[in-house]
Amino acid sequence: MAETDKQTVPPMPEASGPADQNQMAASNRRALRAEDLSEAEIAAVEASEMEPGFEHLDAELDQAGMSVVDVGLDFARKLRARNDATRGRPADKAFRDSLFDDS
Repeated sequence: MAETDKQTVPPMPEASGPADQNQMAASNRRALRAEDLSEAEIAAVEASEMEPGFEHLDAELDQAGMSVVDVGLDFARKLRARNDATRGRPADKAFRDSLFDDS
């Protein structure tokens, strides 16, 4: 058999479509600026109710009063809680210094 230069590349994950209902719903979301909405549209949004099954999205609203620093600290705490200290290695000075470009 003759070899060819062509490689078989699997399709990109997005090409196969959303894997679950939450991904489908997320792909249908869009961001709008509040100042672009009319008073009637804002009233309609305020009066709307969420379908059952999306209660986890309320957690995003609970963070609205948090500062950027608080959100970052919360993220770091959650990340640390998931940490497996036996797998990682400490970052030595050479590695930390390599993170800064002093040129």
